[in-house]
Amino acid sequence: MSNVYNGPNAGHYVNELHATPNHGPSQISVTSEDFEVSRIHGKAISPIGVSTEKTLRRELNANQITMITLGGTLGTGLLVGSGSALNEGGPLGIVIAYIIVCAYFMMTSLAEMSTYLPDKKGFVGLVTRYVHPSIGFALGWTYMCRFLVVPASHINTAAVVVFYGGGGNQVPIHGWRLIFIVGVNFLGIRAFGHFEFWLSTLKVTVLVALILFGLVIDLGGAPLKEPDSRSLAGLAGLFWRPPYGPFGNPAWAGENIYAVGDTLRFVGFWSTLVKSLFSLMGMELLGVTVGEAENPYRLVLSLYLLAVITMGFICSSDDPTFWNDTAPLGDKSPFIIAARRLVANGIVPVISAAIAVFALSGATSNIYTGSRILYGLSLDGQGPAWLRKKVTSRGQPLVSLGLVTVFCLLSFVGEAEQAKAFDYFVDVTTTAGAISWICIFWAHIRFRKALKAQHYPLDTLRYVSSLHPIGTYFALVATVIITMFKGVGSYADRGFRGCIAAYILIVFYLLLLGGWCYWRTGLPKPIPLNEIDLDAGRREIDEEEVEWNNEQSMRKLRPWWRRISDYT
Repeated sequence: MSNVYNGPNAGHYVNELHATPNHGPSQISVTSEDFEVSRIHGKAISPIGVSTEKTLRRELNANQITMITLGGTLGTGLLVGSGSALNEGGPLGIVIAYIIVCAYFMMTSLAEMSTYLPDKKGFVGLVTRYVHPSIGFALGWTYMCRFLVVPASHINTAAVVVFYGGGGNQVPIHGWRLIFIVGVNFLGIRAFGHFEFWLSTLKVTVLVALILFGLVIDLGGAPLKEPDSRSLAGLAGLFWRPPYGPFGNPAWAGENIYAVGDTLRFVGFWSTLVKSLFSLMGMELLGVTVGEAENPYRLVLSLYLLAVITMGFICSSDDPTFWNDTAPLGDKSPFIIAARRLVANGIVPVISAAIAVFALSGATSNIYTGSRILYGLSLDGQGPAWLRKKVTSRGQPLVSLGLVTVFCLLSFVGEAEQAKAFDYFVDVTTTAGAISWICIFWAHIRFRKALKAQHYPLDTLRYVSSLHPIGTYFALVATVIITMFKGVGSYADRGFRGCIAAYILIVFYLLLLGGWCYWRTGLPKPIPLNEIDLDAGRREIDEEEVEWNNEQSMRKLRPWWRRISDYT
């Protein structure tokens, strides 16, 4: 039996929000930088747990969402945050970190649960169903917090990679940039979908081009300003051998490259794990479509690994730029460091502009995402009622959108603090994502145990997760350890403030969990395995599959130009 399910419930019905009296409330699902909606048994299915009313419209097609979600996983953490990750972890350390983070096991775990019995609240609903309602409530609000910070992180990144060279007061430019990002969210849903589709397509293309760019440099296809420069090397792996070594030389250690001891190297590697996790955040929102698109997501993970391997060949982990505290954050991208050492360094502005596209695309999508999450939490009775007030005729929830936009003002930090601000953003958002991954692994383990306890054969699964249970347990333990000790590198780099940023959302999550248990459900004892509902909604899913097959047959009869329009 194939482990890939291509039916409608793997994410074929992906549209903007709309509900009718016959279908009831819809749900919205969004990626870290994008959004998707999957309709299951007459409703829309959300991997993040956002419910919406009939005032929000459904106008996006499945192909748009597939491309948008693929592009959405490609964030600025890979192109900008990878600089400090390379410095702290080294060329081998950064590759190991991306492998240990285990995004693939998270996606397959979520896909197995989502394709078997999708929940209208996505992965939050799955955690609620298989673990405990209080866990789901705390997870929903904790995860929401990352969307209050991520847009500001992207806007901040766009500022430091493009506009730092203008000099003078950059606030007016920053303001116009923010107006543009917010304005995009007020476009009609169809126009917004086309905008994000092509922008995400561009992001995937840019990443492939940067990998090829690195290989050209590495193979000697581009002349250097200084032919004997130690900052660029061939595939012989100069930067993987002494005196540089396969592991990093953290700039925050404040010591000469030869004096950095094994303890500091290990702390640097641990910090690289956190930055790798940050780069891969958002894949947890793709659970409904992973079942139909396993190969594309494997491709994305492969592109990530190729990119970080390429960085290790074209940029030294102890490049002087990493040690320059006054250097803009954008200058510390390994691709920009390599480009500046070329004779024809006119490619530098092009790479900077490409990174800005990554950042601005992420900001627009995350503002959209955050506003819909707030709106949905309010509708579910888990947030203030005023968050769902004032929805426009185009489907934009003004109050929720305005609140998320206000947090974008965090990006207005002084030029000298922009690099540090990015690191704080990384700490906060990584914690939210890590908690989500831990809950997903926990829910998947209990889901499999419930199947066994209730005597359900694996043949009932539409998609089978790879390497379970070994892969799931390994990924769970690895993510827990990274989360528990993620503040070590933050403290070494930024002191007590960095440590607070690394753990504050864990405290917030525990407070939410305790409060919900006290006022609503009592002690959060996991739901007994034999009481977990494994049947509700399965008949509706089968009916939806028949409906989807009929619609697919009708689409084949449309003119070629209409099929192209539907695709994009």
